[in-house]
Amino acid sequence: MRKVNRTNPQPQSLAKNGDKWTKELLKAINESKKDGSKVPDKFYNKYKKPDVLKELKQIYGDDTYSYCCYCESIINDVGYEQIEHRMPRRKTLDQYPEKTFDWKNLHLACAKCNGHKGNEYDEVNPILDATIDDIEKHLSYKMNPVFGVYRETLSQQGITTVKHADLDREPLRTARRKIWFETMEAIDRIIELNNDPRVYTAKKELRHLCEYEHGSLIKHLMVKKKIWD
Repeated sequence: MRKVNRTNPQPQSLAKNGDKWTKELLKAINESKKDGSKVPDKFYNKYKKPDVLKELKQIYGDDTYSYCCYCESIINDVGYEQIEHRMPRRKTLDQYPEKTFDWKNLHLACAKCNGHKGNEYDEVNPILDATIDDIEKHLSYKMNPVFGVYRETLSQQGITTVKHADLDREPLRTARRKIWFETMEAIDRIIELNNDPRVYTAKKELRHLCEYEHGSLIKHLMVKKKIWD
């Protein structure tokens, strides 16, 4: 998980219809409380529009290599993109339905993270928001030669995030270990080059990789080895 900027404008479908959809949903919820019926999915799912997905993919990568807001895996490598509600749209009828069409509550996630998180939400120590929170204050990395690279928790919110999105599942630890060794090999080469002009290009290549899969791990190692400048 790493910090991103939500610079993209609110998708037109949400800007035009969000308030109306919210009113319709809240009305349907109130009616269901009276008669005990289930709220039809159609009232919850109107955010699933092409322009919403497109804007989220631009925030979290691009149309080809969008990555999960939680685990940073390239989503197309592990499944289809899912629009994630950080504050769940429904766990009970009274839990955050007003956030269902709130652009600031929508993120891009892989099916693994989104499925594990489900409708979990800790109001005291909420899961981190990649567009708002300083992720590096809450999460770091810890290498274990046998089990791979864990997300090291630095705060209670960090713990919530790792638990709710299952960020230390085995495939992630293994993928991070591979990137750890590849990055350290590149960093060792940079250190060996010392003041060689090629260092400029080598650093630029690593910084570029920080924008892609598991980019926060690459940045972490560059900072740790004092070549992040």
